[in-house]
Amino acid sequence: MTPDSPAPERLPGIGQRLDLTDDDGRPVTVVRRKDGTLEIHGEGAHTYLPAPQARALGALASGHFRMVPGLFERTEGVLGGIDFDWVTVPDGAWAAGLSIHDLALRQRTGITVVAILRGSIPILVTDPTQRIEVGDELVIVGPPDGRPALEQYLARGS
Repeated sequence: MTPDSPAPERLPGIGQRLDLTDDDGRPVTVVRRKDGTLEIHGEGAHTYLPAPQARALGALASGHFRMVPGLFERTEGVLGGIDFDWVTVPDGAWAAGLSIHDLALRQRTGITVVAILRGSIPILVTDPTQRIEVGDELVIVGPPDGRPALEQYLARGS
């Protein structure tokens, strides 16, 4: 891991932690909890963001997609919840090279792929025959508990 490319660390039962440094070299720790809330810790100060604000911050920081104001809050009230997120297809993924149709992602995981980010090229209309590749970032919509199932299925096929 280099200072320019920190990797998140899994916190079993909690979520993920990312250790960063600010431009003055001071440590900053970010914890994304399984419930979608975000904690930012630095120099004795703590900031907590509820899930809708955490997702809005993530979308803004990544530059991957923009959401209309209020959409995160509107989806919070939907029975069962709807998450907008993205998942990167990992190296060695079982699913690499297969089409969205062949994978039957919605039927197996409850997740719908709405776009694919392949490097700097967005594939905005995902045709069922579209094959996914290692490194693709799948822009997904689905229930809050669907992402782990999708990640496991992409990686291992089960």
